[in-house]
Amino acid sequence: MGTKAELRNRILDRLYLPQHLGSRSNAKGQALVEFTLCFVLLLVITWIPADFGLAFYTGQLALNASREGARIAAADPNLTLQTGNCTMPCSSAPARSILAETAARVSSALLPGAQISVTYPAPGGSACSQQVRVQVSGNYNFFFYRILRLFAGDAAVGGNSVNIVHTTDMRWEHQC
Repeated sequence: MGTKAELRNRILDRLYLPQHLGSRSNAKGQALVEFTLCFVLLLVITWIPADFGLAFYTGQLALNASREGARIAAADPNLTLQTGNCTMPCSSAPARSILAETAARVSSALLPGAQISVTYPAPGGSACSQQVRVQVSGNYNFFFYRILRLFAGDAAVGGNSVNIVHTTDMRWEHQC
């Protein structure tokens, strides 16, 4: 019997387990709890910059959509018939209109309910240089604030969105 006890003690020493535990189940549970706590903290630390990056990316999408919409509008001979506005997804706009083409360049998942407007003539233009204005505006909702509301409640968490507005003016090419 002494040989088996010696062998058991040597194995436990090599596994770096305290001899009074006798089994590894307690150590496994402790490691699982530590991993869970560290993983949640790591997830929060990595998600905050990613969420702000998505907000910046959404702003760039809105800026590019307003620029491309203004380019399309500036070259369109039927611009006077296509002025107006719409709310994403702009399903009421005709298929190849300026509003529909601008809406196709904005992500409805990142900027839900975005407003797109085409104005002609834009304020500030002269009689010889009339401008067309395309504006894209909407609210980006930060996902991190939704998670905070789950844990802290609505009253403890303030605003959860940022307003994104981008306007582009361009000279209409089809003038006298």
